[in-house]
Amino acid sequence: MKTIVIIILIVFTNQAQSIYELTPGVKGNQIVLQLSNVSQSQTAENVEVKLVRQSANLKFNTTEEKINNLNKEEEKEVSFSFDVEYNIGKTKTDTIEFIITDHNTINKTKQFIFSYTGPKEYKLEQNYPNPFNPGTRISWQSPVGSWQTIKLYDLLGREIETIVDGYYEAGYYSTLFIVNSSLSSGVYFYRLQAGNFIQTRKMILLR
Repeated sequence: MKTIVIIILIVFTNQAQSIYELTPGVKGNQIVLQLSNVSQSQTAENVEVKLVRQSANLKFNTTEEKINNLNKEEEKEVSFSFDVEYNIGKTKTDTIEFIITDHNTINKTKQFIFSYTGPKEYKLEQNYPNPFNPGTRISWQSPVGSWQTIKLYDLLGREIETIVDGYYEAGYYSTLFIVNSSLSSGVYFYRLQAGNFIQTRKMILLR
């Protein structure tokens, strides 16, 4: 979880842009905007902070917050919580933008640029939900581009189905696996193979 705190002066300032690093799949991140009215005479009324530019990789719980009054030389904060999607593919950066307005003269924008930490190793995640019926999500990460397969096996090691088969660049990926209607309840194994790397995990199908 990451918390980003930014102070925004209501009257006039252009702040230098920073790049913030996020990890795919991390939930409960937060952006806190501290709004400071540096005016010595004017109250800001009905201040609205809206998320006007979004990314499919970032899931915000709310996109708008309001402050009824921000008195002169007063500071208040609004916060926006969000989750980072796991399946960002090979995306390197994302940009979001807030607009801050009131009923008088304020009309400011604030952009956030996010970079994503790249995977440093191959890894096959546990499917979710598990147990499942009929669908479950399988996620994995790749530190380099390579041909990658994910296959399903029964308890005797017999190959049942190919779930993933293709070339993937370095990045984070997930796929929704809908089980074949002919498969019975029980324990199955799914295996990621990428070059010499092999990892296997267990899944449970409940009918």
